[in-house]
Amino acid sequence: MINKKERTIELYKLVGAEMRLFRTLGGNLAIHMSQVLLSTDTDKFMRVLQKIDEVRSRAEDNMFHDHPEVSNDYLNVFYGDLKHEPRTPVDAEVMAKAKEAADVLFK
Repeated sequence: MINKKERTIELYKLVGAEMRLFRTLGGNLAIHMSQVLLSTDTDKFMRVLQKIDEVRSRAEDNMFHDHPEVSNDYLNVFYGDLKHEPRTPVDAEVMAKAKEAADVLFK
């Protein structure tokens, strides 16, 4: 982990955007994998997603610890989907960053 001074709110928003993208894809993949795998294998994948959710929660805790001055608008940095309207200006910014991250994958 880099030092606290370097863990800017902008970095947390970028990580949150990438996590949203990753978790959205993981959720979709879980649905499709369940159609081609035995339930025991699907369960293994679901446990991986649960571990990712634990890490996501830890990242959110770290963000609020590092930046206690941020408002409740930041509650959605690591959570939410990419299909619905943004709930806050911060949510809109994170969603835009997620789109940019996805676009980079196809360059």
